[in-house]
Amino acid sequence: MKVLHFAPELAIGSPNAAAVELAYALLSCGESSVVVGPRYSMLGAITSERLKFVRYTGKKLPGLWGKALSLRSIIRTQQPDVVQAYGYEAVAIATRSCDGLSSKSRPRLVGALSSYPQRTDFLERTRLLSCDAITIIHTDLRNYLKNIQPTLIKSWIVPHGVNELQCYPGYKPDASDAIRTYAAYPELRERFIICLPAPIGEPWCTQHIIPILSILHSQDIPAHALLVGTTRFAESGYLKSLRREVRASGLEPHITRVDPPEDLRELLCTADAVLCLTAKPTIYSAPALQALALGRPTAGYGHGAVKDYLGSLQPMGVLPVGDIDSAADILSQWYSVPPDPPEEIPYPYKLSDTAKKYHELYTNLTQPS
Repeated sequence: MKVLHFAPELAIGSPNAAAVELAYALLSCGESSVVVGPRYSMLGAITSERLKFVRYTGKKLPGLWGKALSLRSIIRTQQPDVVQAYGYEAVAIATRSCDGLSSKSRPRLVGALSSYPQRTDFLERTRLLSCDAITIIHTDLRNYLKNIQPTLIKSWIVPHGVNELQCYPGYKPDASDAIRTYAAYPELRERFIICLPAPIGEPWCTQHIIPILSILHSQDIPAHALLVGTTRFAESGYLKSLRREVRASGLEPHITRVDPPEDLRELLCTADAVLCLTAKPTIYSAPALQALALGRPTAGYGHGAVKDYLGSLQPMGVLPVGDIDSAADILSQWYSVPPDPPEEIPYPYKLSDTAKKYHELYTNLTQPS
């Protein structure tokens, strides 16, 4: 069976990056995969002769139909059995691409949804209900969509698992990587490092690290915050306010911010604890799942996907939403006695679990009726 994974937009750490990871994982299920997307650096890792990459530009003609014609040309050339479109824009393009194909050459179409819709007319624009199957990454998202379109309750729930060949309890980065990290950030040496792997901004509760650090320092815990996240999503007013608060607290020497690397593992393993704090529930958090899979002590506000991950891998890390005192308390406990890492990554949070679920779906779709 041949599967074409269509992701016109790709970003490291986003659910749409599953197009690359899932294509690899499906090889073990006997699937042949083609990844269609932009030539981003993250796609440079595709070297397997069994996994093909086709660059997608969407510039055949202007507008949605022009993008659809570009994809249709690729579908005709590749002749896949299944096209999996990642996200609403990809579904809108893919459904139109299949309109001009004969019933014999038309592949089965799977719409993979991993975010809340940004447009109120998403059903009409995407033609979502014309997909042969719809997969949704989290029950919260399905419940949200079900209220808009009740038939979406029949969709498949397929969480996106972590690549267990790269992230697993007991993983240790190269010693040379650690040496480079401490050489670049000497202020991290001999500190209790708390990593916040998230964009800098109000939705990710970046400002909560200030009182948390203050509480820990009052207990003579040498805590240092490592903020691994971009500032491009934050409003300028928020950044100015955050800087003022940090300066006023006297904690500036105890906070380091770095841009997120393509591979988070080294920085996550540098940390003594990981915090995943969001004001609202998220339906996917690659850093939280990676940290837990790597066996790092991880805590987070108890809602959305983070609550699910923690509930399965580290229940003591589930915190009341917005409760800064509880966050400081668990970190204080872990400074004295780190928790035991999980022995294994439970179902369904391994990438192989995700691949098996999709393999089952593809088999159901392509069986003769």
